Amino acid sequence: MQKSITTIIIFLISIHIYCQTELYMPKEIRAAYQANSRSESGNPGEEYFQNNADYDIIVEFNPVSGILKGNSTIIYKNNSNADLNKIVFKLYPNLYKKGIIRKEDIDASDIGDGMEIISIMSVDSGIETVNEIGKLMIVGLSKPLTAGGSIGFICEWKYQFPMKTLLREGRYLDSTFFVAYWYPRIAVYDDIDGWDLNQYNGEQEFYNDYGSYKVNIKVPDNYLVWASGELQNPEEVYSDTVLNLLETAYNSNQIVKIIDAENLGSNKFTLNESNNWKFNSSNITDFAFCITNNFFWDATSTDLNGKRVKVDAVYSPYSVDFHEVAELSVKSIHRISKVMGVDYPFSRLTAFNGHYGMEFPMMINNGDEENRNGTVFITAHEIAHSWFPFLVGTNEHRYAFMDEGLVTYLPKVVEDELSIDGEYRSFADNIKTYSYYGNRVNDVPMMVPSEQLFGSTYMYVAYNRASMAYYTLEDILGTKTFRKCLKSFIINWSYKHPTAYDMFYTFNKVSGKNLNWFWNTWFFSFGSGDIGIADFSQKKDKLIVDIINEGGFPVPVYLIVNYEDGTSDAFHTSASIWEDGQKEKSLNFNTKKEVVSILLDDTKTPDSNKGNNFLAE
Repeated sequence: MQKSITTIIIFLISIHIYCQTELYMPKEIRAAYQANSRSESGNPGEEYFQNNADYDIIVEFNPVSGILKGNSTIIYKNNSNADLNKIVFKLYPNLYKKGIIRKEDIDASDIGDGMEIISIMSVDSGIETVNEIGKLMIVGLSKPLTAGGSIGFICEWKYQFPMKTLLREGRYLDSTFFVAYWYPRIAVYDDIDGWDLNQYNGEQEFYNDYGSYKVNIKVPDNYLVWASGELQNPEEVYSDTVLNLLETAYNSNQIVKIIDAENLGSNKFTLNESNNWKFNSSNITDFAFCITNNFFWDATSTDLNGKRVKVDAVYSPYSVDFHEVAELSVKSIHRISKVMGVDYPFSRLTAFNGHYGMEFPMMINNGDEENRNGTVFITAHEIAHSWFPFLVGTNEHRYAFMDEGLVTYLPKVVEDELSIDGEYRSFADNIKTYSYYGNRVNDVPMMVPSEQLFGSTYMYVAYNRASMAYYTLEDILGTKTFRKCLKSFIINWSYKHPTAYDMFYTFNKVSGKNLNWFWNTWFFSFGSGDIGIADFSQKKDKLIVDIINEGGFPVPVYLIVNYEDGTSDAFHTSASIWEDGQKEKSLNFNTKKEVVSILLDDTKTPDSNKGNNFLAE
């Protein structure tokens, strides 16, 4: 009887612990797991599906007027088990349409008609209705697109490119352009929400399916073009001089100055009065391009485990720091590949000198920074996006913390290594930001959908709080296990669409630990990282430090212990000590010296309250 009672008690305790650590899950996501399209192992389920669209586009861009005209043939494959009565298109340029809701300021001169759909037709099925709703175009089909079937569309459109507004794209030095979000694209249809009806508001980012692209870009003479793909006809557009220089750059580690102060404006770099630049790419989520006739151009390449990666840096003659970006890009590609455990996924990278920082498949659009260390940070950060969200296709407008948080945290070792003074610690600045925002009204759980946040709250949650969480998780697991989990997540979800739960479950399985206690605090709960020193004492060679967790979140403990003789020691205890949910811990450290004071090292510990970080005898 006693044995039975003991067994029952153990069972009830285990149930209680499980209930405490079970993750809250919305019903539409739970339904996907119940339907076996996703698995609690962290892997895609047997019923997982993903639709795709392949684009064949001809576009002409006039750099004087800013008018972009295009036509495309799109083949869309329905890999779901549902028949589709409509197809949803995203019209991102409608952000600039008069009367549209947006969260970013637009120059008044750029507000106009948005994207004009001149015509759209289906080559396989009749189109019954076409309704434009904000930045969406809903195409009703005469007959459903059956499960497993395909449909083709031919679409013609045009729009006025924004000539003054700089919002992830823009015009620079009058005749240089970075062109993004420029074509009608089919929205994601997935196992969670069906059609993604989120409307781009200028602040939150994107969620796109994978597909192949064949893009023909027509621009005037002596305009050079770089894009999210491999150029198919270099001999038809480049002069012999450029071709010879590229032969050297793309087959060696040498950084070659294709265009610099000596030849800009004096040499002819292209062949014809107008040129058609033909690019191909496959298995990417978006396509961007840039054109210029007045920027410098450095070209190089690097061997990455037997794969040659081409790197171009295209930048303003007035830039103070971009002359080093080609070299920084090569170093970032190598070092971040090692951190991720998976190599840089593309055959090339173009680093374009525009403004702020924004990522695209095979391209980054970065502005000038205040100093070289800022340049190191923004270069590494945007290149890291090649893994998230371009290799692992996260839903950025719902789970911004999955890409922005990871690529704010993971490249920190690269940024520290490449810093000019050897002492710059970019993540220490990030911890300072956390100290300011943590436990304020902005500090909301990360699982609040990112599209429901805006302004400083969005930025803090997606970048700062998220990076603190990953920092803490690596402290709990150790770098080796953390990177093993990360690599497994990347491999399992490459070219697929994971939710945050897929990430949680992957780390649980690969680490062999139930980390729900950690996910529940940092990702689902209100609270903050805030620990303090309550007391300390010494007994022979032991230092006993009483730590109180005021904020409720697990964080690592970094202490600076000052001695009577003027020396000091640093001690560290992993954030795993908070797994049991207790708010107070007594930590033991070995020391033979007389302690006079102890300081919590808030350059390494995420801490929202500095008022309890110091205690003297």
